[in-house]
Amino acid sequence: MTFDIDTVQDRDSWSMRSRKRSHAGPDCVVPIVRSGILAREFCRHGADAEIAAVFDRSLYLHSGDVFICLGEPSIGNGPLTLIADLGGSRKLSDLNLCQGRRAIISEQRITIGGTVELTFDDCEVWRPPRWALPLLPDRLNEVYRTLARLMAAEAPEEGLARLSCLHEQDTNETPFTRIARPRVTRFQSWLRATLDTDQMPAAASPEPVQALIGLGPGLTPSGDDFLVGALALLDALAERKAHAALARAIAVAPRGLTPPLSGCLLRAAAAGHVGETLCRAASAIISGAAETAIATIRNIGHSSGWDMLAGIATALEVVVCVRRIGGRKALDPKRPIREAFASV
Repeated sequence: MTFDIDTVQDRDSWSMRSRKRSHAGPDCVVPIVRSGILAREFCRHGADAEIAAVFDRSLYLHSGDVFICLGEPSIGNGPLTLIADLGGSRKLSDLNLCQGRRAIISEQRITIGGTVELTFDDCEVWRPPRWALPLLPDRLNEVYRTLARLMAAEAPEEGLARLSCLHEQDTNETPFTRIARPRVTRFQSWLRATLDTDQMPAAASPEPVQALIGLGPGLTPSGDDFLVGALALLDALAERKAHAALARAIAVAPRGLTPPLSGCLLRAAAAGHVGETLCRAASAIISGAAETAIATIRNIGHSSGWDMLAGIATALEVVVCVRRIGGRKALDPKRPIREAFASV
């Protein structure tokens, strides 16, 4: 972005200092007001990067296999996110940044193409809030049933959300859901066994997890978003053993199963780092506010939020089923999870 005159407008209308194009510095300076823990740590080490993708309210910088999101405040905070203060009604798109543009990252600033400088002078580190206190199993069962009903009515046809809440095979299934259904079922059985201490060997096959990685189209496939949601729910319910097993299965997955951007976000989630919106949604569910969770999750992409919710709902169904039955040994790993659910 080039300005004809050297001006500094007040914060309410424009928070970027603009300059004439010259060799003295960038055209504009944008303050970063919040940074996720992983994003800030990455920037402290410095790197050469480039713009990997550009959206209406955000863009992604990448260096190697690490991706950092730069966005407007409306996208919400996240572990790999930098929030820019653009001021007033200005948008990130006003910076005219495009894919492939080079960026130099340092502890003090990020310079993109020599024309835009993002500074960390007044940046605070964002940390996720504590999880809400979860309800008892019987109440969580009611929450799951409410969540499944709402998802069946409101979720988009594409993705995994409708599939995860239907107890019987849908006659209107798409080619994608026909492929996905058996993989989700295998994941349920894998998670159920993981929750049973006596049935889950340390070296259990990661295949049921890895079969979901990269499943679906787009920069963040539905299967990846599903696993991110499941990880968040297991963390929120303090199912540490299951969370660790799922994280290990993701960590040992071959690179190349999913697009690099999605792989970076999935590995971050496996390490316990998820975004603010997903944190709020998971907390709403375990505290009994299914409607609030759905209203919150709508804000994540076109269908990514719904796919995360599918992972949350699937993991919740399994965890609550195991907890309500009482003993881990009491749950037959060969018995369909929904059949077991119906009997308790």
